[in-house]
Amino acid sequence: MTMSKASFEDIIERIHTIPSLPEVVTQVVRLVNDPKSSAGQIEQIMSKDAGMAAKILRMVNSVYYGLKEPVRDLEQAIAILGFKTIRSIALSISVINAFQQKDAAFNMKAYWTHSAVSACIGRLIGQRCRIGDPELPFVIGLLKDIGMLVLVQYAPEETRAIVALAREYQMSFQRAARKVFDTDQCEIGAWLAEHWDLEPDIIDTVRYQFDLENCGNRRLVSICMFSEYLCALKKIRVAGQCDEPAIDNMVWHHLGFDKTALVDALSTVNDEVDNARRLLEVAYS
Repeated sequence: MTMSKASFEDIIERIHTIPSLPEVVTQVVRLVNDPKSSAGQIEQIMSKDAGMAAKILRMVNSVYYGLKEPVRDLEQAIAILGFKTIRSIALSISVINAFQQKDAAFNMKAYWTHSAVSACIGRLIGQRCRIGDPELPFVIGLLKDIGMLVLVQYAPEETRAIVALAREYQMSFQRAARKVFDTDQCEIGAWLAEHWDLEPDIIDTVRYQFDLENCGNRRLVSICMFSEYLCALKKIRVAGQCDEPAIDNMVWHHLGFDKTALVDALSTVNDEVDNARRLLEVAYS
């Protein structure tokens, strides 16, 4: 008799404690999405978490942002970099700190390196193709695989089976997951982003990151796919991502790039790896 595969609902039922963001970060996310909010309001909320505020200032003053003068307080940081960049930094630090579980079959350092590099590349591509808010693909790059960490924590045996299947048959984590479950990391990650009350574009892109036909924003999904392709070419991958690097031809169309852009983009990946390393150093400190 064939055993039924665990569904999305089955996995969600196993989650006893939903990973949460700090209340300060949740409030900041809401304020960033409110056009009436001010730098002073955001600074007032973030000052309630001294540890978070200190890490944000460390990141702002790192060589990543290349500021000529040191920034000494949050209000100045917000004024210089903008609400959405501060939101990105705060989200990055809190999400990385929320998931610190270890599993022998899943390399967490490789996971977070890949996520941070994806975020940095996403921001760069967003700037180059003049997307309205380049911080949006940064957040998406950071969170797009977060469903994997839910699976590592709440479905560890099946996750090990996914990684083993992907390695044996040289397939993607997502494709292997669909052979083990009736769901995948994209659906679970979108559920978590929704629980965190993140923007609809973030939720939709995480859910449809491999599906240009059904997604709501094809440019954001194309940025996601292009970033993943660059990471694969550079072998910056997560456990269970064992497929050959490939990219949908429509990605070039949606981004307005020709294929010569690939050489230019690849030349910047090492810089983005350095930027990702700085982000992780601050988050882990």
